Amino acid sequence: MKKLLILSFILLVSVIATACGTSSNEQETTQGSEGTEESSEEQAPEIPVVEVTFESDPLPVEEETTIQATVTQGGEPVEDAEYVDFEIWNKQDGKDNSTTVESEHVGDGVYEITHSFEKAGTYEMFAHTQVGDLHTMPKKTVQVGEKMFMEDEPSETSDDEQGHGDGKFMVHLKDKQDFKAEGSSDLVTHINKMEQPFKEAMVRYEIVSDQLDKHEYIDAEETNPGEYTATFTFPTTGSYTVKVHYEKPDEEIHGHQEIEVKVQ
Repeated sequence: MKKLLILSFILLVSVIATACGTSSNEQETTQGSEGTEESSEEQAPEIPVVEVTFESDPLPVEEETTIQATVTQGGEPVEDAEYVDFEIWNKQDGKDNSTTVESEHVGDGVYEITHSFEKAGTYEMFAHTQVGDLHTMPKKTVQVGEKMFMEDEPSETSDDEQGHGDGKFMVHLKDKQDFKAEGSSDLVTHINKMEQPFKEAMVRYEIVSDQLDKHEYIDAEETNPGEYTATFTFPTTGSYTVKVHYEKPDEEIHGHQEIEVKVQ
């Protein structure tokens, strides 16, 4: 009888210990899973915020003036942006005649350039900003000199805002002046919608030129949020048109941007 009682007690202790171990493991697993989810959410970086400011309005003609971009992320100044480049063009002349100026970091998340405008008019600019894997390019308009009332201004919708669907799109082909013939070239385009990366889109490059027998099409891959990359070998030097097609059929978004490039 004693042996039977002892055996029963041992079995009971074993069952309780197993149950406790299982409960503890389940709790740890649950907590671990929750921790992973929280960690994943915490690791998602916020979109950088870029505020462009000018010394005056209107800006002077043929005088150096300072233009600043204050970059923050999560409310904190960004001191290590990969770059902040200002792409500037006269609205009448068109974006094909733009000038890009690299900024200098002066502290507290402020990046600045000095620039002299050769003539009066309405100017537009992108503040191309790269922070980690995230790219944003807010667009600003500024008056230089006195506005001429007879000035023939283009439509408010520029080439960079082509496309169907809600909101404005900005399309920027990176380093468009650095393509070389007979070598593999990276086509890197940033697409923003309402100054936010246009993510998870279908993007395709169409290459058109007299140097080609036919139009070439290359599917792009999203390498960073809103950044789409593909490679192409330009056969000869000359002028090419790169058409960036972007779409989200489920949202009825279809658009394209044509960009002229010079291949050396």
